[in-house]
Amino acid sequence: MEWYSVFEGGKFDKLKQKKSIEDYLKTIYILSKEKEVHGSDIAGKLKVSRPTVSVALKALAEEEYIFVDETHEVHLTERGQQIAEETYERHNTFRQLLTGLGVDEKTAAADACQMEHAVSRESYEALKKLAAETIEEK
Repeated sequence: MEWYSVFEGGKFDKLKQKKSIEDYLKTIYILSKEKEVHGSDIAGKLKVSRPTVSVALKALAEEEYIFVDETHEVHLTERGQQIAEETYERHNTFRQLLTGLGVDEKTAAADACQMEHAVSRESYEALKKLAAETIEEK
């Protein structure tokens, strides 16, 4: 999957773009479990301005990760849903692993937020296995 040329003409490097895309999609996914999602909800959750969210949503829609309906509700496409679910799973795995190793919840959540974007699939699978073993031991 290509991650470049998504936000503002490629001003961000690939990792930052990937992180931003995944953060938006994960946020939409989490919010949609509780209610209809609108730009203002995303802005509040991510602590960014509404204009920033508008630019991001336009780019995400152009890349077919999301669509916005006539009531301005934001929906994930199948492609966006898949990325969101994978990112959410990675986040939870890293958070559980870290808390299982004794890291406090707040720090574990913040670190998991960074790790979910930066770790390769191979390393993630190994850490996921370790996390499952750590949970089983408790």
